[in-house]
Amino acid sequence: MLDELLPSAIPGYAQEISWLAARRAAAPGATGWGLAGLNLNPSLATRTGYDSAPNGSASSSVLGLIPSLLVADPVAGFGAYAEVEATAYPQNSAQNVTGAALAAGERAQLPGEMLTLSAAFLKSAESGFALSSFTITRPIAFTLKDIRARDDIAAGCLTVSPRLSASVYNFPGMASQNWRDLRTSLRLHYDDGAPLSYVTELRAGFDSGAETSQSANDYAVLAGLQEKADGLWTVSALAGDAWRVLRVGQGLAAPVMEARLDWSPDQLDELHLNLAREIDDPGRLSATPYTLTEAKFSFTRTGLRDLTAIATVDISNAAYIHAPLRETLFTGSAGLKWHMSPALAVEGRYVFNDRQSGQLGAANEHVLTLGVSWAP
Repeated sequence: MLDELLPSAIPGYAQEISWLAARRAAAPGATGWGLAGLNLNPSLATRTGYDSAPNGSASSSVLGLIPSLLVADPVAGFGAYAEVEATAYPQNSAQNVTGAALAAGERAQLPGEMLTLSAAFLKSAESGFALSSFTITRPIAFTLKDIRARDDIAAGCLTVSPRLSASVYNFPGMASQNWRDLRTSLRLHYDDGAPLSYVTELRAGFDSGAETSQSANDYAVLAGLQEKADGLWTVSALAGDAWRVLRVGQGLAAPVMEARLDWSPDQLDELHLNLAREIDDPGRLSATPYTLTEAKFSFTRTGLRDLTAIATVDISNAAYIHAPLRETLFTGSAGLKWHMSPALAVEGRYVFNDRQSGQLGAANEHVLTLGVSWAP
């Protein structure tokens, strides 16, 4: 969730093998402001449009406003980000949402190693078009506090990377849904300078909910490789076994896989493809155990008279562990952004959400918006 929202300039929130991230980024040509060695990149975006079924409820027009500020010191390895997002539905005010994000990270280069520390706070809302959220007809507010630590220790061609993250989720007025998430991993990466490099990773996660039935431990043993052709493509893959051990009830073991392709056939096009199969998805807000199979695709075309076109497809299928339920979510989007100047851009966007489940019912949503953004 945080990896998808936060800018890649924040140390600690960019991963080698992770889901496609639609991160906030400065417009082409935008330089921001300089102050005492810092780069300040403010932005302001507004949008309006129509939503046919927010959270599966009554249709409404949409009004949105997003001010943000990115502060970075590339020399010191520091980055910080702040954002506020307000979305109003005039004909369906129960869907109104106000969110905020704060994050900071520091990357320090030490002799033979690189240490990364980061922290973030997120105020957002759970959506009805998400796995295991079929009973949600209005946004459910929550807050997330997250801290991360990572150390990359180099020894010749081998890099050893222990990692630790801790997250606390709170749902105001719904204390029974609160939980804590602690995750640790140890990665061994072998890279001798050849296009092909190798990685082995051990993972462990410990989830503690307000109710014992929500608590579980997760373990995974993974191995994989990465193949690079500089300036053209990067292919990453991890595969192995994972176990989810419930504190109450029967657990599950299953093979898991993560794979990613980043391909730039020329200076105008970018293609990203992500595939995964895992037990649950630690990025989702759900204590309901399931086996997840997911695919994400994105294609971006830039440079056409200051126009940028992007199309995305996201398909997720959940097979629930303790019930004969299956659920499939589909999200497709298409957008066109016109950079009127280095600081000003206009964007039109269409999003289609669809949920299919024989037991839980079906729902879909069409969202059409037009927005203007400013970034000096």
